[in-house]
Amino acid sequence: MMTEEIYKTYLHNPPHLFRPNAVYIVTGSTYRKLHYLGTDEKKSQFCTTLFERSAMFGWELEAWAVLSNHYHFVAQAPEEATSLKALIQALHSISAIFINKTDRTPGRKIWHNYWDTCITHETSYLARLLYVHTNPIKHGIVERPEDYPFCSYCWFMEAAEQDFIDKVLAQLIDHVHVKDDF
Repeated sequence: MMTEEIYKTYLHNPPHLFRPNAVYIVTGSTYRKLHYLGTDEKKSQFCTTLFERSAMFGWELEAWAVLSNHYHFVAQAPEEATSLKALIQALHSISAIFINKTDRTPGRKIWHNYWDTCITHETSYLARLLYVHTNPIKHGIVERPEDYPFCSYCWFMEAAEQDFIDKVLAQLIDHVHVKDDF
């Protein structure tokens, strides 16, 4: 059965466009931009949960970056694109429980919100891939993306075809508009 495009509005959030098999960029923020993912253990657990839940809901990850107070990922939606909300709820719930257990602070609010954008143009898609792969550089965490283990840069460089790598790396990202004031 073919799922059709759905446009949902929410009382206190921006509307969301759910398009089957489309590519999305998603950004999530911790509550008050606090650095709840400040250890390698927490970032690693978050990545594992992101990989597991994305697979479970049928979202194909193409890029990711997990920093101490936010994350980004680019993924292709499954036929049932409205599953993004369930994916994010599971990701936030599982990671919040882990973080609070690790910090011995049960019930503390960890996540603030998430933002998603359906990418509709190839140039925009390629630029956002590069933006996410190199996000740790933007935030001054590393000078080279291959030195940051919680982003997809090394995976991308090993898994993608050279022509595609060249196409992505040639993108200009100075004017990419992604919520990223963390």
